[in-house]
Amino acid sequence: MDVGPGVGLRPRMHFTPRDGRVGDLFGVLRVDGRYHLFYEHQTIDEQVASWGCAVSDDLVIWRERPVSAVPDASTDPRCGSVVHGPAGPVLFHSRPGEGVWRATSGPELDGWRAEPVGPVLGAAPAGFTGLLDPFVWAVADGWRMLVAASVTTGGSAVLQYRSDDLLTWAHDGVLTTGESGGWRCPRLFDLDGAWVLFVAGVAPAYAIGSYDGRDFVPRIWGVFEHGSLGPVTPFLDAAGRRCFLARVGESSCSVPWVLSLRDDRLIATPHPHLDRYLVNGVTGLSASDGEVRDHGDVILRMPSGGETTVLADADLVEVTVEGVSGLGSARRAFPGDPGAHIARLTG
Repeated sequence: MDVGPGVGLRPRMHFTPRDGRVGDLFGVLRVDGRYHLFYEHQTIDEQVASWGCAVSDDLVIWRERPVSAVPDASTDPRCGSVVHGPAGPVLFHSRPGEGVWRATSGPELDGWRAEPVGPVLGAAPAGFTGLLDPFVWAVADGWRMLVAASVTTGGSAVLQYRSDDLLTWAHDGVLTTGESGGWRCPRLFDLDGAWVLFVAGVAPAYAIGSYDGRDFVPRIWGVFEHGSLGPVTPFLDAAGRRCFLARVGESSCSVPWVLSLRDDRLIATPHPHLDRYLVNGVTGLSASDGEVRDHGDVILRMPSGGETTVLADADLVEVTVEGVSGLGSARRAFPGDPGAHIARLTG
């Protein structure tokens, strides 16, 4: 029997480290035709001591690589993002009270090195504190970075920076602000002719709007995460589809999902590589009016809509509802067999 941390059966399609837990996700890169997932590796006692990497040919079956020590084990590195650099992956992360740092690795992923030996972003601009969770992406004229921050007068903000070389960063204004505190893990990307902003730690959790390279103008906010779903990590697959992974439960990574826009709603559908796991039903699971039941017990409540897609793998369940924004995740009290089983239920 394949045993995972804290569960009776190890999921086969939800990547789960054998001796720890998946923390926040840094991102997915394609290297030499294969997908590489970078994540915070947490020990069972929840102490973050290393960074992990897993490799896949199809985004469904992952092979775990040895974990790597963080460049300075005395620190508590937080969530960030990873991009292709000139000589290999470059990973950006934040340290509480110490700004944003970066680490590099060679093409062989033989460990991480702090480069430079100091933060690339130190003190926050006037009026803000606590730079957290950098998200970096490439643009035609260089690079952009978003970071979450607290507003000194109250509330949260997403700040924007720009760079020509991934090393020197200049503040480039405030992307957006909110009245609630605790924003984290901002993510911005283009999708179906619009731009989508994710912000964890707040509900509603995403906005759809326009972005001109500096100013983001939201036209609608929505709720995406239901149940025990962690922050969304977007990426493009080999076919150019906008996909995402997220942490589910306390220890695992989700299966791959594809994002699309429909009438200003953000829709998640199973990645085509999961099509071969489609079945007529999953024993013990039922859905009606957005309620997902495991042997009669409600384990997840989704907004009501059309057909419900339920993906079950051992004790983990991921759920979407036709026409409804978002993805839900829950844990089964009566685990089924490991391996992805996708059922579309009309309820």
